[in-house]
Amino acid sequence: MRKLLILGALLLSLCSNASATKKKVVPEAPIPDFIVKAHKVFVTNGGGNQLAFDEFYSQVKTWGRYQLVGSPSDAEVIIELKYFVTDQGPRVWSSTNTYTGQTQVHSAEMIDPQLQVNIYDAKTKDLLWSVTDHRQLARLEKNREKESVNSADRLAAGLKERVEASTSLPTP
Repeated sequence: MRKLLILGALLLSLCSNASATKKKVVPEAPIPDFIVKAHKVFVTNGGGNQLAFDEFYSQVKTWGRYQLVGSPSDAEVIIELKYFVTDQGPRVWSSTNTYTGQTQVHSAEMIDPQLQVNIYDAKTKDLLWSVTDHRQLARLEKNREKESVNSADRLAAGLKERVEASTSLPTP
């Protein structure tokens, strides 16, 4: 019996050590050099959420790294912000009240609102870089607006961070 307890404690210790291991740190890949060296950009709304676009545009403008131009033909790169919702269909599940024994069936529409930044070469229209942010779900309109603004802020901050990190890399 004592051996069984020791073995159980050892297994428990191994399991807790395995879950305590740190996640692998993956270094961020640099953003394409063409985006880093660009001076003139055209920021466009790919559709879906005007408030998120206004916030993103404001953040890029405030950043001051790029000269914002009024036409794609005047730009070196085009930055597109696009909002969309993926519909993953209904999810159905049941729960049983253990006190009364009654079972209830529940269903919910599974949706995933997303903001996506796509950066294109203005001349060739080739996609150079893309990143997606999954906006938090919210029931109330004011909270949906807040989450859209937060998502746009995260995307603008992420772009800024990547570009500035790529700028500080030594040239080979």
